[in-house]
Amino acid sequence: MNFCATAKPVLRWAGSKRQILPKLTSLAPQFRGRYIEPFCGSACLFLALEPAKALLADVNPHLVSAYRALQANPSAVSDVLNSWPQDKDTYLALRAAEPGGDAALNAARFLYLNRYCFNGVYRENRAGRFNVPYGGYRTGSLPQLGELQEFSRRLQSVELYCGDFADVVRRATQDDFIYLDPPYYYGTTRNRGEYGWNAFSDSDVDRLVTEVRAASDRGVRILISYNQAHSLKKALPGWQLTYAPVRRSIAGFSKSRRPVREYQLRNYA
Repeated sequence: MNFCATAKPVLRWAGSKRQILPKLTSLAPQFRGRYIEPFCGSACLFLALEPAKALLADVNPHLVSAYRALQANPSAVSDVLNSWPQDKDTYLALRAAEPGGDAALNAARFLYLNRYCFNGVYRENRAGRFNVPYGGYRTGSLPQLGELQEFSRRLQSVELYCGDFADVVRRATQDDFIYLDPPYYYGTTRNRGEYGWNAFSDSDVDRLVTEVRAASDRGVRILISYNQAHSLKKALPGWQLTYAPVRRSIAGFSKSRRPVREYQLRNYA
């Protein structure tokens, strides 16, 4: 396992752990098996650890399809991505378009919308349509070919899977390391279609506890990021609880973006 920062995430992803990567890498155990991430998002910890083998998964089919297209042919994705003007009209036209059968085009559309949407938020309505407003030009330029190629190189030893987190956790065996970063609980405001309409919600926490208990009993090393980690610790006695400060960037106004604690819970010393 190597700690290498050459490849960068190609997505802006709300809830990304890029701010606390030093903390997470310091907590990551040595392991001989696979790195497994059931809520992979931008996959920044995977990129930082650069494991020899990995299983990256997510319930969002558009995210997983984009990664598969980049894994197969980053140049084709780049060609489509850089053929579009970088303006609001193009953003709105791509947001309104239906994904088709061209994998590279679909991946480019996903990357474009992700780069120029508000705050890197992924949100769907009940019909499964991406509905985040345009975020402006402050988000920077689109990923360039070299970035996409390096990201693709990292994906060559990765199995990509689209499905429920429980199915992924059950596939872990002794010597594997699982990192779980489920969408956080925010009370009554949580279920608004973030990360996809059928993504993880507070009603799934009991399932999470059941699956990680079983995986822990199989000898799997597990690290969890969650904002309600104190309640998880009650359900998982003996697990280690730590935290790191992070500045939230999802609030609509900068004065509402205040430092909070990111909690980590793990089943190993």
